[in-house]
Parts: sequence; C-alpha cells; structure tokens
Amino acid sequence: MRYKILFSFILLLWSGKFFAQQNEARHLRIADTLTTQEKTVKNPVLLQSELDSLIKIYVANQPVQLAKEPVKESNSSNQYLLPCLFIIIALLLVVLLLLYRHQQRINRAVTELNEKTTQKELVVQLTAKDKKGRSAPQSLESRINDLNAELHKLSKENEGLNRVIKEYNGIQHEYDSLRHGILRNYKIKNYPGYDKTKDETWVMQAVLETENTVAAYAYEKFLKPILFITDANKNSPAKLSQEDGNKLLDLLISLSLLYIEYLYLRVNELSVGGKMVERIKGFSKGSGVDASLLKKLDTEFGSRALVIRMALDKAALRQLTYPVFDETNLNNQ
Repeated sequence: MRYKILFSFILLLWSGKFFAQQNEARHLRIADTLTTQEKTVKNPVLLQSELDSLIKIYVANQPVQLAKEPVKESNSSNQYLLPCLFIIIALLLVVLLLLYRHQQRINRAVTELNEKTTQKELVVQLTAKDKKGRSAPQSLESRINDLNAELHKLSKENEGLNRVIKEYNGIQHEYDSLRHGILRNYKIKNYPGYDKTKDETWVMQAVLETENTVAAYAYEKFLKPILFITDANKNSPAKLSQEDGNKLLDLLISLSLLYIEYLYLRVNELSVGGKMVERIKGFSKGSGVDASLLKKLDTEFGSRALVIRMALDKAALRQLTYPVFDETNLNNQ
C-alpha cells in the first residue's frame, strides 16, 4: 500500500515536470494557499487539499486485504490417543490372563498324569515283590554288601591320598629348610651370574653350578697332579725327588690359595677382592686365571700377600701354579 502511494506521488511529480518542460517559465509546486494572480494561472499548481483528495480516492479504490488468522491445530488426535492406549493395555492384560489360565490347566493335567503313573509303578512294584517273595531280601542284602565294599575301597584310597599329602608336606618342609640353609650360609649375591630379577630356585641352582665348576677346576689343575705324584712315590716315599717335592708343595699351596680366595664368596671376613667372580667365570671355560685381572705385588706397604710372598721365598718357591691372592700376582716378576 505504501509503495503504491509513493508511486502515485512520483507519477504526479513526473507529470508536473513534463508540463514544466512545455512552459519553462513555470514550475510545479504544492502550496497551502494561492494568491489572486496564482489562482488565475494555477494550472501547474496543486493544492495540498487536492493532493490529499486524490490520495484518498486512490486508497478507496484499492481492494481491502484481510489479515489471515493463524490456523489453530486441533488437539483431536491427542484426545483419541489416551483411550486407544487404555484399550491396548486392557487387551494385553486379557491375553496374559488367558495364557496364565491355560498354563495352569496344562500343569494340573501333567500333575495328574504323573500321579497316575506313580500309582501304576507302585502297584507294579508291589506285585513284583509279592511274586518274588524271599528273593527281595536277598537282593537288598547283596546291594548292602556291594556298598560296604565300595566304602572300604574309597577309605583305602583316602588313606593313600593322605599318605601322599604327608609325604609332599614333608618334602616341601625339607625343601624350605634346605633353601633357608643355602640362603643363610651362601652369600648368593657374591656369586657369578646373580640376578635379583630371577627367582630363588634359579639363583640357588646357579650357586650349585659355580660350586661344581670350582671343584672340577681344582681337581683337574691341582688335586689330580697331587694324587699322581703321591701314587708314584707311595712305595718309596723317602726316595721322593727334589723336583717332585717342589712340585707337590707348589700344588698344595696353589690349591690352598684357590680355596682361600673362593671362600670369600661366603665368608665376609675372608674377602680378598672384587675380581674373584670374573676369575671363576674363566674356570668354567677351562681357561684358568686371566692375567689381565692381576696386579703386581706392592712391596712398599704391608699386606697379606707380601707376608705369603716372603714365606714362599724362604721355602725357595719362586713360581706358583696358582699365583693369585688378594688380587695380586705372587709369582716373582
């Protein structure tokens, strides 16, 4: 409506401009009042009242547009929803009630059939007992005897299982005692290959393997030559040569030095150094003492090794088969 009024006003202005172009001395304008001269020549002039009359006439001729009222949604569907739900629930309840009654009828029929079957079986058993007469007590007695024999057998098996359990408990107790003794007497942390992440069984097995390795090395390198010399001279010990005597003394001292060093793994008071573990690893390979693990004897300051070296010098023993004590080479350099 507003656009139409604006369009009419623009049209009037355009028409006034058109007439003004015909008579360039006159201009279209709107005024509330006119002078006497303007009234005589008022062709290009419109009164405000005339413009208002034109606008009213144009507006009156336009069709009236009625405002559309919003359509209200009907709640008829909600009105019918609840009754439908009640009807469905009622039907479900009726169906469940019918199913329950039908199941009760089936159960009663099954119960009656079982009762009749039980009664028939009792009648048959009573009839059979009447026919057997004396045979029934005998079968019952034999059955009792079989049960007693089975009970006796099970009791014997139970006694055997109890003995096995007692033996197992005794073995477990002995194993625990042995494990406790090994852990107490052996300083397993000092042994080669110790790994705290391993379990105690593996660690004890490693200790026993080390014991076996050292014993085998001592027997092959020292004890076996000692036995060979003593067996060769046992018939005439007075005729023992100076060379065999020195060799025998060397082997005995070397064997004692080996076990003196080895004992430090278990006895802290006999600790003689930290490289004994590396030397024991060499024993397992059969390579003996690694010379790179030795150091020269310090003769400027007193030590256990120096005392032993001086005693060996007095005994004229210059070169030992096993030269290591206190991580020191006791052989003369």
